[in-house]
Amino acid sequence: MKFPVPPKLFFRSVGVGILAAIALGALAFAAAPFFDAVAVYIAPAIFVAPVIGAVIPSRLVYWLIPDGGAAAGMLLILFSAVLFWSIFFGAIYFVWAASKRRRAIPETNSR
Repeated sequence: MKFPVPPKLFFRSVGVGILAAIALGALAFAAAPFFDAVAVYIAPAIFVAPVIGAVIPSRLVYWLIPDGGAAAGMLLILFSAVLFWSIFFGAIYFVWAASKRRRAIPETNSR
């Protein structure tokens, strides 16, 4: 028996993913003096940045950062890292909450 995914669970997963990604980023920047945690945090941006770079128009980037250059690249990298970690943590929460919900609903065998 399949249960439809309630929108509340989906949006809660999105929120949990964003909060967890920002918290991980803050933790990475706080741990930067001890080891290269920021590099570990932004490493997955390699997978997302080419997609985001193709989707976001360059006019928007130059509107946000008129000088462009390294600051615009860093904005793209940070946005890509936050997007990756948001999807990662949101998906983990979604699977956990959906399985918890499935276990709470008793199955009935209808014949």
